[in-house]
Amino acid sequence: MNKIIHFLFFTFLGLIASGQTADFSYQSSDGLFCSPSSINFTQTSTGNPVGFVWDFGNGSIVNSSNASTYYSSPGTYNVQLIVIYKNNTITVNKSIIINPGISVAIGLDRNYICTPGAINFTASGSASITNYEWDFGDGQPILNTTVANIAHTFTNFKSFPINLKATNGNGCVARTATTIYVKAPEITGTISPTSGCVPINASFNSNVNVPVGGSVTQYSWDFGDGNSIVNTSNSISHVYSNAGEYAPTLQITTNEGCTNNFSFTPIGYGTPPYNTIGYSLDSVICGSGIAELVVNATNANRFLWTFGDNETASVVDTFITHRYATLGVKTITATPSYNGCNGTPVSFQVKVEGVIASYDFSNTCADRKTYSFTNTTQGNQSLITWDFGDGSAIVHTANAVHTFPLNGSFVTRLTVIDSITGCIDSYDQTIYTANPVLQNPDTSICRKTNTTFTLLNNYNSPGASYFWQVAGEKRGPYPDTTITVSANFFGNFYDYVEINLGPESCPDTVWLNHYLEVKGPDLNFSSPVSICLKDQYQPINSSKPYLPGDSVLTWLWDFGVDSTRDSTYQPRPYIYKNASSYNVKLTARDVNGCIDSLIKPVVVNSLPILFVIPKLDTLCAGGQTTLIAFHRDPIGWTPAASLSCANCDTVVARPMISTEYVATATNSFGCKVNDTSMVRVFSPFTTMITGGVPICQNDSLQLMVTPAGKMIQWAPAVGLTSYNQYNPVAFPGQTTTYTATLKDSVGCFTSTADFEVKVKSLPVVKAGPDQVIPYYSNFTISPQYSKNVTKYV
Repeated sequence: MNKIIHFLFFTFLGLIASGQTADFSYQSSDGLFCSPSSINFTQTSTGNPVGFVWDFGNGSIVNSSNASTYYSSPGTYNVQLIVIYKNNTITVNKSIIINPGISVAIGLDRNYICTPGAINFTASGSASITNYEWDFGDGQPILNTTVANIAHTFTNFKSFPINLKATNGNGCVARTATTIYVKAPEITGTISPTSGCVPINASFNSNVNVPVGGSVTQYSWDFGDGNSIVNTSNSISHVYSNAGEYAPTLQITTNEGCTNNFSFTPIGYGTPPYNTIGYSLDSVICGSGIAELVVNATNANRFLWTFGDNETASVVDTFITHRYATLGVKTITATPSYNGCNGTPVSFQVKVEGVIASYDFSNTCADRKTYSFTNTTQGNQSLITWDFGDGSAIVHTANAVHTFPLNGSFVTRLTVIDSITGCIDSYDQTIYTANPVLQNPDTSICRKTNTTFTLLNNYNSPGASYFWQVAGEKRGPYPDTTITVSANFFGNFYDYVEINLGPESCPDTVWLNHYLEVKGPDLNFSSPVSICLKDQYQPINSSKPYLPGDSVLTWLWDFGVDSTRDSTYQPRPYIYKNASSYNVKLTARDVNGCIDSLIKPVVVNSLPILFVIPKLDTLCAGGQTTLIAFHRDPIGWTPAASLSCANCDTVVARPMISTEYVATATNSFGCKVNDTSMVRVFSPFTTMITGGVPICQNDSLQLMVTPAGKMIQWAPAVGLTSYNQYNPVAFPGQTTTYTATLKDSVGCFTSTADFEVKVKSLPVVKAGPDQVIPYYSNFTISPQYSKNVTKYV
């Protein structure tokens, strides 16, 4: 488009029609003209322009009436606006100055001080800065200064947000910020080891965060045992000779007089406990029993246990209990400890004898009420007793099979007696049975409506989970026995729920006792996914009721624009006014009151921008004219035979006859728009005059001239009814040659023709003098005739 703009500047600058003026105003978005800057432009032209072309001088060209652009670099930019009218353009140019933007940064001698005091600030940045505004974030008034270096005193312990605003002579602004901290030095520290036997050498380490330029000049260590030391190192070792718990602390002092205290995690050291005694209250216990263990030791404050079955414990009490899962002799070890200093362990044994009852169970899908029980008890089983918890008879077999009542929760217990040791153990688990029913009140519902399924007479198992196959979809697992779903699919569905009680039980599948029919309008329409602005959007409705016998009563089309609606089955074509994305919604209601809707998106793409000038031009045969197209998308001209280029912005037309040239712009969406220019061609012509036969004197004759539609002038004008009419009447007194001069309306060509109007003289006769003669006498008449007399009567 650049070549178009320059061409127009030189060609059409002077073509200013009456009432047509081009102008524009501009303003930056922030009121400043500093780079980078966004500038808004508003055209203020008069005379009903039909298009605009902006060249902002930064490589950006825009075709809208009002526009904005972004200048990333300073400089003087020539902004050109071409205002396009119907048959001409007007160009206006203005210079816009984008001042260099400024930058600023905060420099400081340090951003952290450990006691209230002064910090030195230095502002650095563009050389053109004339003013600095400092906000130190401490409640003091903003400080305006023209110098870059400044000191400020902070009087409190806290963090202070520092904000700096810099301004130059053009009003350009730059801002920056940082944070200042006034706080005591932060201390962290570790001790190793934190427990053990005395004497013990403990290592202390500390880390102190001090301001830039600061240093710790004194470490005051208090070891918590009555001993302390002052040094200049951040680490130290100390030997604890006496058992006890200690709370060491550290105080530091810096070269600036800042101080802070730190408390280490409490530590404890001890001596090995002694006089350790450990035993079981019962050296032999039944498998169902609990071992009661005792340990004691002088100076012990913690005991470490191993129970001989890969389990351990650490407790402060001298008494502990433990339940064993297997039979046999167990070696138990108890280690006394005082502040991490272990004493001599003591070991003893406990014999676990008798029986430890246990069993596995399962049912089958063929009969979920009947369970098989497999005895997995350890030890001698002198007597086995099965109590199924349902009031049925006791069973004494090693393994068992039992059918439970239809509904209930049954605590099933296995009791095993070892008659040799007299030990008894029991193991129980709960068995759940039920005859659940799946209930739904609906037999027929509309699609996209909710329906609720509920399980009645269900298992009482708290760990049950549910997989639902309802309304054509599978859902779950869920813990609830009620589910509400939206029916999203048409059809007749046989719904069910699968109940899972755990790995020991076969899943229970419960079916609904009737089909669920989902019906309603089965909506579908075909439509383009994208169209061009001003094209017709025409959806083709192929919707129908899902059940053939259910008619659809109402249709409603929503084209996604305001309240535009169409209530016919097949909607009328719709033309969108703006390019955008729209959701087209079809809603239908059938005889059952079922309402459904279907939404399909459509993208309405913008049209290309295209203006062609001139709209009308005239040429003499053999001449040429320039046609110009304003556009931002590829174009093509037709007919191209008499043009200098078929797809250029500016083309030279050399038509032999009057021709209407059509420019077509096509954008990336395939949208097209046309604009035309009519070029009238005036060709040479030959004047021809026709008339009648020669006329007699005092008669008239009408002359006929071709071709028509020209400007005409007759000469001489004497003897004609009009000198500038195509068909004048001639009444010359004598033979006269008339010349007709024809010119076309633009003055391209002139043609003349002559026509002689011949005027014949009238006949002359004289009969002679009057005579008086006698009656019945002879007489003679001797007339005289002109030479042109040819007939006598």
